[in-house]
Amino acid sequence: MRKIGLIAGFAGVCGIALVVFWPRGQEEQAYLPAPVEGAYVQLAFEGSLDTLGALNVSAQSRDGDAVFSPGPTGSAYFAQGDGRYLELATPDLDILSKRIDISFDVKAEKWTNPYEKSAPVKTIAVVSGKSGDRIRHVIFNLSGDDRPALSVSVEDETGSKDRLVSERGALTTDWHRIRLVVDQAEDSTQLYLDGELVAKSAVIPSIVSHGVDRVKIGTWYRQNQAFRGHVDNFVIRDATRETG
Repeated sequence: MRKIGLIAGFAGVCGIALVVFWPRGQEEQAYLPAPVEGAYVQLAFEGSLDTLGALNVSAQSRDGDAVFSPGPTGSAYFAQGDGRYLELATPDLDILSKRIDISFDVKAEKWTNPYEKSAPVKTIAVVSGKSGDRIRHVIFNLSGDDRPALSVSVEDETGSKDRLVSERGALTTDWHRIRLVVDQAEDSTQLYLDGELVAKSAVIPSIVSHGVDRVKIGTWYRQNQAFRGHVDNFVIRDATRETG
């Protein structure tokens, strides 16, 4: 199994390091966060799409320098709500630990999707993996327009599904920290928003037992459910390494 880390202009794959500085003037250089212990995927968005491309990331979301905008720790990925997305292929992540977490920072923008028959949800990110002959997903959505809630759809290897939902109005236009903890040993999937537990399910997403092969940020595959806002510090990691 290969682990992929993409960190603030520093990309480590199979022992190969690439350092890139994000231009911010003559004296200031990019913020370089420490690698997250046990990270399978770490996207800090401090480089450029050229840097990401070396790790098999789709550059279809390119729109000049507007792809990266200010974030909580430097630069963040800007999903423009136009149906394009950032896609990371990770075909070698076929076995994960029995307890993982998916976390990221998000800042939604208020806007109206211009596409006909706009969907009631805007997809922030999708983590997918093949289970048998089916592709199954963990889908992070922004639900509702006036008082948006965070919802996460999960599906296990048998096809059983559930949806974890925060209260309405929980996802404001400020920066928020989202974390989904999947514990196969405890038969528990827990959704946290800004460190607070907001929902829990007994459905264990199949990505834990069968692995991850694709991550999409900005939408899923439909223009009418595209998300507009910023995503930063996207990490999928081995949560069995937690000490506290």
